[in-house]
This record gives sequence, structure tokens and C-alpha cells, in this order.
Amino acid sequence: MKKIVTLLSVALLTGFTAFGQVEIRLFQSSAPVGNDISGTIYTVNVPHDSLVARTFNVKNVAASTLGLNIERYRITEVAGWTDGLCWGPNPDPNFEGHCYSAGQMLTNPWTNPHVSTIQPNAAGNLVVDIHTEGPGCGHYRYYVVQGSTRIDSIDVMVCSTLGIDEQQEEVGMTAYPNPANNQLTVNTTGNGGNYVLRITDVLGKVVYTEEAGAVKKVDVSDFKNGVYLVTVLEKGNLIQTRRVVVKH
Repeated sequence: MKKIVTLLSVALLTGFTAFGQVEIRLFQSSAPVGNDISGTIYTVNVPHDSLVARTFNVKNVAASTLGLNIERYRITEVAGWTDGLCWGPNPDPNFEGHCYSAGQMLTNPWTNPHVSTIQPNAAGNLVVDIHTEGPGCGHYRYYVVQGSTRIDSIDVMVCSTLGIDEQQEEVGMTAYPNPANNQLTVNTTGNGGNYVLRITDVLGKVVYTEEAGAVKKVDVSDFKNGVYLVTVLEKGNLIQTRRVVVKH
């Protein structure tokens, strides 16, 4: 009996020490920023009918190579809201990043089937997108999983309120055609003025950024096939984001 208890204690200890093998940071402008936020809640407040897109850098700080995938768990669901994610190594020389839409993530919890191999001191990027439809607060947890073990997590809390920002609600953005082949047209309508147009790939790398007016045509003929996030900003503040597919 003593031997069994001892083995059980070792197993429990191993489970606890699995945490701390990765560090999670926000990923902006092609680089991780800020402190490690693993195990915390990242909160976003937006107007209704918004697409919230955030990229998190998951760094392997263990001494060995890790095979990692992501498990999404909706803690608090809001009727009508949808969510998706992308996960892959960063950089991604073999274009291993995989994206999943709301129609593919129907169960709760849901685990992406693609495992990315992350070397020591290397990282993967997790891109989460949440489309709000009407007011409410949605709470999502993203577990970093190795095999069958959850080794860390990051929570995303999105609160959408009617009238949270009247100026933002007046602004609209469309991106077409979708899928795009050679050219993508981005139309921005609302309170007028110039904006900054930014396009990132599924792993958060900025592939295009330029000042733009009401209409901007972007040559995407050299873009790799895949999913991109098109974001419009004014004075550094995010206005709207749209997900587009480039397919040649």
C-alpha cells in the first residue's frame, strides 16, 4: 500500500509541475509584448457587432521539445456569438498554421486536432477571434495542451455593450472579394478621415500596413494562400477587423 501511495504522489506532483513550461504574451506588430499573462484573464470591451481578434505568443520555456495544441472552453456563452481560432509555430516556415471556424468548433470544450512542434525557446502563436452579436459578456478559456495534459491557459473575457462608443459604432468596414485572388478592396465608411489599414496573417505577422482613405485596393497576388485579419485603426485605436481568405 505504501508503494502505491508513493507512486500516486509522484503522479500528482508531475501533473502540477507541468505548469510553467510555457509563457504566454500578447503578440502585436510581429513581436510579443508585455509580461507573461498565462493563467490570467485578458479583458476586451467593444461595441456590439464587433469582431475581436487577438494574437497570443506561446513560448516554450522547457528544456525539451513540446508537441502542443489548443483546447477552447466556453465558460460563459452568449447566444448568437461565434468564435474561431488559429494555431501554429512562429515563425512558420512550413506553413503549418491551421485555422478553425465556428462551424468546426461546435463542441464545448473543443480541441484542435493539429499538434504543432515547438522547440525550446521557440514559440507558437494562438489567434482567437470572437464575433459579438448584441450585448453581453462572453468568457473563453484557451488551454495549452501537451498530449492529454493541460499545461497552461489564458482566459479572454469579451464584453459587448450597446452604445459603448458612439464614434466607433458609426464606422463600418467591408473587405471584398472574400476569398480574394489578386486584389482586395477595403471600404471604410463612417465619420470620415484617414485610417491605418493593417493586414496580419494567422500567426500575427504584419504582412501589410499603410495609411488609407475611404477606399483602399491592396495587391494580394504575392500573399500565401490562407486566412488573414484585415484591421482598420484610427489614431492607434482599433475600429473594426474582418477575416478574409486569400486563395489563388
